[in-house]
Amino acid sequence: MKIKRVANIFLYSFLFGLLIYLLYDIFLGDYSFSQQAELEELVNIKEEELSKISNENQNIKTEIQFIKDNDEYLELIAREELGLVREGEEYIDDEPE
Repeated sequence: MKIKRVANIFLYSFLFGLLIYLLYDIFLGDYSFSQQAELEELVNIKEEELSKISNENQNIKTEIQFIKDNDEYLELIAREELGLVREGEEYIDDEPE
């Protein structure tokens, strides 16, 4: 009888300890509810960033294709952004120092 009672006490103590550990892990551990909410918020932020970057990439791809297909636009960019001029032309700066 005593052995059975000691075994039951040991078993119940073990199960109670396991329950406490699992509850701690669920509410305060690495994969707890609060951590899950933080991770979901971080995922949403990163998805928004990814969406913005994807849009920027698409805009850049479109501009690259437009530059490849349109020599006049390419010349406009070369003149305005790089200050390039044709032979015999003179560069005049709109914004003097």
